[in-house]
Amino acid sequence: MKFAALAGGIGCGKSTVSALLGERGAIVLDVDLISRELQQPGRPVFEAMVERWGDGIVGADGTLDRQAVADIVFEDRDEMAALGAITSPAMEEEIYVRAGAHHGSDRVVVLEAALLSGTPGMYGTTGLLVVDAPEDVVVDRLVSQRGMAEADARARMANQPTRDRRLANADFVIDNSGPPEELDHQVEQAWAWLLSLPDGEVEARA
Repeated sequence: MKFAALAGGIGCGKSTVSALLGERGAIVLDVDLISRELQQPGRPVFEAMVERWGDGIVGADGTLDRQAVADIVFEDRDEMAALGAITSPAMEEEIYVRAGAHHGSDRVVVLEAALLSGTPGMYGTTGLLVVDAPEDVVVDRLVSQRGMAEADARARMANQPTRDRRLANADFVIDNSGPPEELDHQVEQAWAWLLSLPDGEVEARA
């Protein structure tokens, strides 16, 4: 099994790249999607979050109001740390189970998350693929395509590993600052790089 991390700051295009890798046969484990599953009502993570921050983070439909959580944690490093303490153990266990299911196979498993660029080798990954774009380009995308306020966009970027740190830790970089048609060729090169990686040693945990 080839096991690599896919990272990049918010708005850099990780999801687009992961979709293109999926078309080539990669099994993509999206940490954000896994997190959403773990934060469903009735799950231990959901209950712990409500215990800490109250019913104000619960929407009218009974599910987690992720924007309400973001408003709390992105403005307070202590609260961000508290969120990590609640979610990280369950997240780690789920990642090991899902990646470990492919241990010993010839599959390419890609773990996608922005924060992975700050800790190379996390979860047993053997390579770090970083999707990069200049900060001004990213802010423009977040404002024009996602409707974020510029201040909110910059606050979210400030809570992620810096661009310099991502690039310093990267084993392979995809430059996504240009038009979409330039991206596919780079993804093809990244796919060849993924296939050249040493096998991962992740095993499912009991």
